[in-house]
Amino acid sequence: MRGAGADHIQELHLVKSKQNCKFCLGVKLCLAFGLGKDTIEEFRSITTEHGPYYPGEHIYRQQDEFTGLYSIQSGSVKAETVTEDGRQSVLDFFLPGDLFGLDAIGNGFYPSDAIAMETTWVCRIPYEKLLDLCCRQPVLQHRLLELMGVKLHFNEYNGKIVRNESAGHRVMYFLYKLAERQCVNHPIHGRINLPMSKQDVASYLGLTPESFSRTLSHLQNDGFLLKEGSKTLVLLKGPLPEWPGNLMPANNLEKINALFSGADL
Repeated sequence: MRGAGADHIQELHLVKSKQNCKFCLGVKLCLAFGLGKDTIEEFRSITTEHGPYYPGEHIYRQQDEFTGLYSIQSGSVKAETVTEDGRQSVLDFFLPGDLFGLDAIGNGFYPSDAIAMETTWVCRIPYEKLLDLCCRQPVLQHRLLELMGVKLHFNEYNGKIVRNESAGHRVMYFLYKLAERQCVNHPIHGRINLPMSKQDVASYLGLTPESFSRTLSHLQNDGFLLKEGSKTLVLLKGPLPEWPGNLMPANNLEKINALFSGADL
């Protein structure tokens, strides 16, 4: 990792050698969640808690040496890179329980910046120690591979939406998926928090900030959502039957529709 003599200064953050999971907002999505007491204890023994990272601070930077994965305990993080013409490009968003840094496996370095969007605490999982633990705990290895497969599918599917769908469909797909992710940890009743800026969402969806703002206004006028302050939206409708059939897979559609029926997910 770039250290002394590098072109940036690494911020100092509190490190706890033993993670206290009872304070984690994403415990249900933890890599070791539900895998048995012994596996959980061994997993906790190799992780360290880092934070707080304040908005705009880096957890790691593009081209830093890859040494471990990170899981969000609280807060949120964006993955961002710089295009050849110098523009900032947002690649992904991570919420409590999400694992990030996976795209550095095999490269030896992180291919993007990981930046806190709000006050954030993370768990760091040293990669070499994780590999060793996976050898001794096959159930953990299976969970890691399963998670990587799900993430790969999500990224491929999301790329198809951004390439092929209208601005309105892109925005609603993003909001439905964000609602689905946020309701894992607590009921949201259609009300979603936007920790990211409008500029970041626009970049992620391949839109200009102006186009994203216009699209939100159109969707509000059409009764799909209600803007409740600068960081909160209320979803009023689920995906419509006439929308493209592949916009929302059937299993995700059931979860999203449950948001509007009051059912537990």
